[in-house]
Amino acid sequence: MKSKITILAIAFLMASILLSSCSTGKGDLKDRNLEQATLSRLDSIPNVEYIGKSDVRALDDNRFQAVIIYYVTDSTGNKVEHNARVTTNDDCSEVYTWEELDSNVLGDTKQMISDKLEEKGIDMDGSMIDALIELKKRLK
Repeated sequence: MKSKITILAIAFLMASILLSSCSTGKGDLKDRNLEQATLSRLDSIPNVEYIGKSDVRALDDNRFQAVIIYYVTDSTGNKVEHNARVTTNDDCSEVYTWEELDSNVLGDTKQMISDKLEEKGIDMDGSMIDALIELKKRLK
């Protein structure tokens, strides 16, 4: 039982790290700005849902780069993950470059966590990460 709790705590931390960046406060502002910039850029696509960012780093000249994770809901109601590498100004309010990526950052992370838990005898799908995403949205 103790190892199960430890494994769940580690999985929670891994998912939290994926969904967070920077320090508290400054990172929250950047995330809100980046969400608005992403949704503005994708306003012609219906049913877009911003999830968060990953692989965050500061660049020279007060620029910021991150991989954006967002869902697009198709006509049958299925959410399809999309990722883009963006370069923004330092507060993430303006997107300078946008590069669509052929990857599934969140899906791959869910699978990695599920595989690790399965190795330890815990059968769990990616619903824990989905619950963390919902919790993050409610805290905004």
